[in-house]
Amino acid sequence: MSRQLGVGLYGAGNIVHDGHAPAVAAGASTRLAAVCDIDEARARTLADAYGGANIYTSLDKMLADPSVDIVIMATPNNLHRRDFEACARAGKHVLCEKPLAVTYPDAIAMARIAEEHKIVLKTGFNQRYLNQIRMAKLAIEAGLIGEVFSFRTVFSAKWDNWVDGSNFRWDLERSGGATTNDNLIHRFDMLRYLLDDDYAEVVADVSHCVIPPVVDDNVHLMVRTNKGARGSFIADRYSPVLGDATELYGTKGSLSFWTNAGSPFFDVPLAINTTVPMNELPEPIRKAVYPTARSKQNRHAWDGWLSIWPPRNEWDTYAEQLAGMAEEILSGTRDGIGATGFDGARATELVHAAYSSQIARAWVSLPLADNAPFAFPDFEGHGSDAKAGRS
Repeated sequence: MSRQLGVGLYGAGNIVHDGHAPAVAAGASTRLAAVCDIDEARARTLADAYGGANIYTSLDKMLADPSVDIVIMATPNNLHRRDFEACARAGKHVLCEKPLAVTYPDAIAMARIAEEHKIVLKTGFNQRYLNQIRMAKLAIEAGLIGEVFSFRTVFSAKWDNWVDGSNFRWDLERSGGATTNDNLIHRFDMLRYLLDDDYAEVVADVSHCVIPPVVDDNVHLMVRTNKGARGSFIADRYSPVLGDATELYGTKGSLSFWTNAGSPFFDVPLAINTTVPMNELPEPIRKAVYPTARSKQNRHAWDGWLSIWPPRNEWDTYAEQLAGMAEEILSGTRDGIGATGFDGARATELVHAAYSSQIARAWVSLPLADNAPFAFPDFEGHGSDAKAGRS
């Protein structure tokens, strides 16, 4: 049996219970070594559920534990850089829950510190591992929709659907944002990953309109990419029904998918329309096709539409993410799917630039300077203007 890496869970909240702790237990190359939380009882309850582990209420003490090789950081976002630097000094590899940091200067500093200390830093964009995203990536790389010049994505989710003990998302200083930096940042990373492209410019309307906490609950971005694509990102925290759809338009076809939940408008996890002949499709995609009709000869009538229902693996993505990181540490071969620290920094950069755009009411060019000033928009003032119909 190959060596197992000891994992220390830093934070024992909902996402650790639901995603990260089961991922550690499921991994052939990982084992639970420690749990650290300011609430000792909560840490102990989590550890006991997985057969026991060392319990700490201090990060420094957990970092002194030689059985810990990887730290999974699932704490409020404003603490990430400080605590990551402590992990780096201790020589621990880190899987940091998204977002990597509240500000771009903090995020890019974390990525560079990881390089300096020769440790693996991964950003928790687990949705890259969804089966429909894997297949969408394959389709795009195989040229099924040609060169992409346009995309749009929307994610709507009611603000109190996911509630934890701290409710830190509603404290902007701790979270960095309730919609832009929590839900939408997944899409920032996902589109960048799928297109193998970076954002060049953004203009944003980031406002508070409805929900009780005065945070960003209504977000609209338009972006341009380095390769010339244009796209829009829309998200809110007030819609009672989960809205989830992404569409990409290219010179040979189009592609749409959802990640969390379908709807009557988007009932297929992955749909592709392509002008590429059926016999030229990559084998994994060709085998996944559900034809829409048959010809008189009882053969598939090829109309260019591919409706694909890959096996659902929403919660398995945490295990696949951690397994990829563990393999990278053990073998030195980079996991080609997992988001690096620099990937996390690029996503945080777009959040930072969107806020700057809202404040300036203008397009903002990227990349930002490593010391770019950061400020939150006046969500309350902007929301009041919007509701009153004032510019």
